Amino acid sequence: MFVKANDLLIDVFENILINAVKYNERPIVEILIKFSKIKKEGSKFLKMEFIDNGNGISDDQKEIIFERAYRADKSTSGMGLGLSLVKKIISLYNGEIWVEDKIQGDYSKGSNFIIIIPEV
Repeated sequence: MFVKANDLLIDVFENILINAVKYNERPIVEILIKFSKIKKEGSKFLKMEFIDNGNGISDDQKEIIFERAYRADKSTSGMGLGLSLVKKIISLYNGEIWVEDKIQGDYSKGSNFIIIIPEV
């Protein structure tokens, strides 16, 4: 599978995977990665889903986690650039990123980060 992206895509994946581990208090961390092809507005995209069993993200947080300087855990160090930078990188590829509940309606069961990037 080939997409219109560059080496920064690895950093995007790394950020999402690190967050899936970092914000998971369960004894066993599970991350399922699914790939599929979709069509949107006449264009072909690769859809990537990163589905975890972590703490989840409440609906009010879903609106702001991609904003600069947002940190879920204020006690951790960092510049708050993680997901805002991820979103910027994906948008440079003419793609999209968003987050949904792993189990619709119950955010506490984990998250599903979805990325779509145009195919080559």
